[in-house]
Amino acid sequence: MAQMKDPLQISAVTNPDAIAVVNGAELISYQALNQSVDRCAASLLRQGIKQTEHIGYLGTNSLEAITLLFACIRIGALFCPLSTRFPQTQISELLDQLDIVALYESKPGRFDVPSIQRWSKETEEFQPKPLESGQPSTLILTSGSSGFPKAAVHSLGNHIASAQGSADQIPLKPGDAWLASLPFFHIGGIAIVIRCLLAGATVVLPSHKSLIDNLASHPITHLSLVNAQLQQLLQEPQGCRYVARLHCLLLGGGAITESLQSQLNQLNVPAFCSYGLTEMASQVTTGRVNTQGVCGHLLANRELRINEGIIEVRGATCFLGYYQQGTINQPFDQDGWFNTKDIGQWVNGQLKVSGRSDNMFISGGENVQPEEIEAALKQHANVSDAVVIAIDDPKFSKLPVAIIKTVTNDFDQDELTDFICQRIARFKRPRHYFSWSETIENELKISRKRALEYVMSQMGHSEDR
Repeated sequence: MAQMKDPLQISAVTNPDAIAVVNGAELISYQALNQSVDRCAASLLRQGIKQTEHIGYLGTNSLEAITLLFACIRIGALFCPLSTRFPQTQISELLDQLDIVALYESKPGRFDVPSIQRWSKETEEFQPKPLESGQPSTLILTSGSSGFPKAAVHSLGNHIASAQGSADQIPLKPGDAWLASLPFFHIGGIAIVIRCLLAGATVVLPSHKSLIDNLASHPITHLSLVNAQLQQLLQEPQGCRYVARLHCLLLGGGAITESLQSQLNQLNVPAFCSYGLTEMASQVTTGRVNTQGVCGHLLANRELRINEGIIEVRGATCFLGYYQQGTINQPFDQDGWFNTKDIGQWVNGQLKVSGRSDNMFISGGENVQPEEIEAALKQHANVSDAVVIAIDDPKFSKLPVAIIKTVTNDFDQDELTDFICQRIARFKRPRHYFSWSETIENELKISRKRALEYVMSQMGHSEDR
């Protein structure tokens, strides 16, 4: 394996006085952050942490998380961030399943694993060793939108290759500031950190609960959001002003509505969409936002092919495998391709994702893709978000129903049915519509399992056909 330095070490030499992290009123230079990481690494070794061991982090996006991430990389341990939204019982299960030997958390002592002691501000002896590009460095859980999350293992080389490819479409330079708006337990949150530190740019940690307050507290040039967050931001009194200042807006969440596209055009902000996944260390393709649902061109350091309608990927950003029962399970074919289970096609050189192959269901002998119905619903001026799931039916086997988020907080089911039947085949129309519930949201994605539970609780198993 090739040897390499972590991006923080490089930027600490080339831009020592540049600001690496904004933490509220505190401005941390690259040199200071690099020294803090060395102290943390020395502390971890003193606490008995060994190479290849798994170190958990349970907390918000923080300076401690960034410091611990790079300290783990330098001693050869794996950084394992966990969601603070998980119930305590699930966290306990994950600590056991992921073989986490020590945990850093803001409120230590809740779990039956040793706590990581806070590192000193005093200088500690630590001599960084050359890093292997392929050595495991992080353990990131997938979104788990359809079940229990899997633990994806990435190397430092994976993360750096991802950041380098991203820069082809989204320029990032010293002086730029990217708000850490995505949680560090999500691959998108880790990607923001790696991109910034590789480019000598600044990571701005959220110091307020609301997005608008964070944008007001420090000049932000780069921002990552999902579509629903952007819609909410633009409804704020100062939202349009802050969005218009951005050098780059990176959106996740599929095709945007025509009204949202119009607003972005008026603000003249460079807005991008992407297709990505945890297993590929974030982005795979990136392009300008659009209402057609295309996700842009393939980025450097990635390979993608469509095999019988299914997207398969490989390349320098591709993860090492899933951590399961003490080993890394490698779910690749003999040529190294990973089956994403996403359905896609190339449209004029750009990728279009139609949905998940494991979401498709059969209704009356016809294949139905929920994402097609969702995209059609979101073309309606009153629908800001939608999720479609299947319910059992004695005649048709399965029937689609929809949960929708509306601008006006109400809707006319007959009018929606007429609207959607003009855009897709009539047999695909949702037979029931339900108002949005926050209970179906799972971090940055929708949990279809929770959506089904919500629908069944609402309809009492009765149907209107």
